[in-house]
Amino acid sequence: MSTVKGTEKIVNPLQESALNKKGLCDYVINVASGCLHGCSFCYVPSTPAIRTKQAQLLRKGVSNPQMDWGQYLFVREDIPEQLEKKLSRKKTWRETDAGRGVVLLCSGTDPYQNKQTASVTRVAVEILSKYNKRVRILTRGLLWVNDFDVLNQSNVIVGMSLPHLDDELSRKIEPQAPPPTKRYQALLKGSQAGCRLYVAVAPTHPTMNLDDFKRHLEKIMHVNPEVIFWEPINARGTNGKRMIAAGLNFASAIMTKSSWVKCFIRQWEQIELAAKEMGCEDRLHIWPDPELRGYVEDAKLEKWLYQPTVEKWESLATSQGQKKTTQAISKKS
Repeated sequence: MSTVKGTEKIVNPLQESALNKKGLCDYVINVASGCLHGCSFCYVPSTPAIRTKQAQLLRKGVSNPQMDWGQYLFVREDIPEQLEKKLSRKKTWRETDAGRGVVLLCSGTDPYQNKQTASVTRVAVEILSKYNKRVRILTRGLLWVNDFDVLNQSNVIVGMSLPHLDDELSRKIEPQAPPPTKRYQALLKGSQAGCRLYVAVAPTHPTMNLDDFKRHLEKIMHVNPEVIFWEPINARGTNGKRMIAAGLNFASAIMTKSSWVKCFIRQWEQIELAAKEMGCEDRLHIWPDPELRGYVEDAKLEKWLYQPTVEKWESLATSQGQKKTTQAISKKS
């Protein structure tokens, strides 16, 4: 299928999110539907956000929204206008213990994958900052280095997915995303500019071992991230099929639950040991999967579910007439 691009309207630009389970946010803004990076491991095509839109996407020329992931993008150019309206009328603001009232851009696409999404993202951040909201950027794109004037502030933190620094492997796993060495250079620029930063060492492929993690964490510490998130690749579902189709033979070794669990536990132990040896154990934040229940000790799993990060945020100010709703979330799967 040739690449399909366009725009789409959105009614509610600001959605409450369950990603407080990972310590990421309480709200999410997705500046587009679809993504052009084409990451073979991506879970998004299997989520209701895409599965429930198959008929709509078919009318736009996307024949198989799950297997054609990476070949379509519909930018929500009206997000800034809708977001301004939403925030000007919003009377309460959700702040859970782990989500901390943070707004994430983005969970279902990349906010800086091209100039069109970057433009929407920039204005959205400006609006969120106007209303004194905490903002988290998560991207594989490089264009955020053009927005230091907007991103370099105390209640904005920028993170990049950097599971490894192997450009050749990246061309197979994330064929249209910027190579990881360039992402690393972008992080160095952000660090030099004084931006608050974090790194998502995620998802790691199953052949990575203790020495790989130590070398990688040593490099990452040069950008002085406030937190380092980690999780391994999950090859179950259509993302596993896409990885196999991309020639990633290692995916076949983790496509069953038992093999995936074994890999998860091994790498979890290895990255914790690597972080301890590299002196960044306090910054490491594990993204566990509730599917591990019964395979690891409950206490180990519960430690990380709904666990706040070590990041420090300024007081969450609210606009006139708006109340903050603090919500403690019990640690459950």
